[in-house]
Amino acid sequence: MKKKLKLKISAVMLSIVLALTMVATPSIFTVRDVSAEQDTQSQKIFNNWTMAAMIANKPKEYFNEKEMPDLQTAVIYTVLQYGVQANTNKEIDVEEFCSKVNDNFAGITDFKESQLEALDTQGVYRYDKANHKIIIPGGGAGDGLICTYLGQNREDKITKYGKWINFADPSEDPYYIALDVDDENKIIAYRSIDASKVSANLEIYHSGWNDDNDYIDRDTSYMKDDNGTTKAYLPYDASYHVGYCIKIEDGKDSVEFNEEDLGEDALTIEFSSQNKNILEKDADDETRVTAYEDKGSTVLDYQLKSNDNPIFEGQLPCTVYNLSIANYYGVCLQPGESRQLSVKVEGMDQNQLTYEWSGDCKINNVSGNTCQITAPSETIGWEDNKNIAVTAYINDGKIKIGTKKESIRVANCDLSIIYAKGGQNPSIDAGGDTLKVGQTYTITLNGADFGWDYGNGESNSRQTFYTLDFNLNGESITATEKEENLSMKDNKMTIGIGAGGGYPNRIIKVNQSGTLTITGKIYRDGKLFRETAARTFKVEGNEVNPSEPTKPSQPATTTSTKKPTQPTVSVKTTKLKSVKNAKGKKMTIKWAKNTAGNGYQIQYSTSKKFAKGNKTKTISKNKTTSYTIKKLKKKKTYYVRIRTYKKVSEKTYYSEWSSVKKVKIKK
Repeated sequence: MKKKLKLKISAVMLSIVLALTMVATPSIFTVRDVSAEQDTQSQKIFNNWTMAAMIANKPKEYFNEKEMPDLQTAVIYTVLQYGVQANTNKEIDVEEFCSKVNDNFAGITDFKESQLEALDTQGVYRYDKANHKIIIPGGGAGDGLICTYLGQNREDKITKYGKWINFADPSEDPYYIALDVDDENKIIAYRSIDASKVSANLEIYHSGWNDDNDYIDRDTSYMKDDNGTTKAYLPYDASYHVGYCIKIEDGKDSVEFNEEDLGEDALTIEFSSQNKNILEKDADDETRVTAYEDKGSTVLDYQLKSNDNPIFEGQLPCTVYNLSIANYYGVCLQPGESRQLSVKVEGMDQNQLTYEWSGDCKINNVSGNTCQITAPSETIGWEDNKNIAVTAYINDGKIKIGTKKESIRVANCDLSIIYAKGGQNPSIDAGGDTLKVGQTYTITLNGADFGWDYGNGESNSRQTFYTLDFNLNGESITATEKEENLSMKDNKMTIGIGAGGGYPNRIIKVNQSGTLTITGKIYRDGKLFRETAARTFKVEGNEVNPSEPTKPSQPATTTSTKKPTQPTVSVKTTKLKSVKNAKGKKMTIKWAKNTAGNGYQIQYSTSKKFAKGNKTKTISKNKTTSYTIKKLKKKKTYYVRIRTYKKVSEKTYYSEWSSVKKVKIKK
């Protein structure tokens, strides 16, 4: 600490003591395995000893583990334990006071009243020998130094760490200290920590399940050190926790504290993004940021505060990127087929990246962002978990940015037309060749995995992937992957949006009897790749005009009417993979990705049969596969289920609920 600070303390000793006592209200961290009562005691020991050392003009190296502490400073420390009363003297019995001095320090065991006269009180207290009293004068508060408790190490010995900041004079350099105590909270040693040995950084991380189905409590793999500068490289279309990490090098020891270690009383994090279109603070949770809009680079400005006082501040550069293999929904290959794959990275300069390919097939001709893969000679289904992966690096391969995997399927791509009645599984053919007028059906182009949709372009310029051609009594209409409702002239037949399920499909309703012929085609590299044989159905029944209500089937005396039949959409059920208790009275839910719908609904309850008290969370993105629910009740058992939803023509359809999993909140 500077001499300027020492002189200030000596010149106005009493006022500064009062100011420190009244103003020094540091954040008290709840450290693991330490009770709240112990934490309160830790704060008092930490602050009072630090102030006593400052008053005694010994703010730097004071004593080590082998030396007895200075009695003057020890007595001032004990005085400060009693606190200061505004404008009122406090009297303490000397015998009690001496006993307290002995209890405070590991190196003082026989302090007596006879030693008080020889000590310099520094104006902090008065010794009344005649009445055997210690008198602490009252006073008011003012501006002064504030010490914030940063945390403590509890391994070989208990060491408490803090940071002094003079908020009244911002030009003062901050000052870090360490205080060693024994298991009885008696002071052993006090020393300074060089500022170069202390760092505090913002962290962005995930807590949840990784690709190997392991739960990661604090995954900071998104944080990279780029030429000495910490940066965050964040995959697009995700939400991230924002936290911090304080690192202290104390001699041979290195300790770290973060907001999760320190609990509810950790430093407050305030941050904002310089480009909110790239990273934005979550509207529902201010401890998270989302990367859902644009891609590119921004900076998070942040402050770590205690009692609204900034303790640390800085900036964290962030880049939001999207790494993809230029393909859709996995890679489909024919047995033995070779194909060139390419990598696309949005949000970063392509020239600064290098790549490494790996996977369950032959890989050669690697050049820049491309490679050639060759499929095995035998067929492989999606369920066989074969993959192709690419990892992106910057700084000549020194810093890993991220990895993208795509599933591999090897098949002959045999196409066929199958159909199912409304409300039934669209992947199972209903059998037969007869349809009924007015009934809804799902027509599926079976075998046309979207993984075959390769090389057909993107966005509005892309070549269509599939067509379903319908011919009813000589009149034709064609549906493609464009999600739109179609109809023949005079509504002889209507075609609605499909129901998902992994293959191209459409929901139809035929309103005229006759003959319906259906064929399908898929395209690859912008060219016709496969087509089906025609499938012909006989349509039976009376003609229906869907624009008018169907005539009632009740007797003529009934006045009610029946609404026209609405298309029925079948939505694939989502598989619930796991539900686990996470630290902080939370549960993390993980499920299998289901792109058959637009999103998911999670329902949880303390009732096994979901009979009461149910709560529902809607997940609006079908790519999301995990979610953490907070503020649960400890020792309670929760039951969880999930279902998929799909919006069709302004109406929402739901799948069946998944199987139920339960979890008990233990931590």
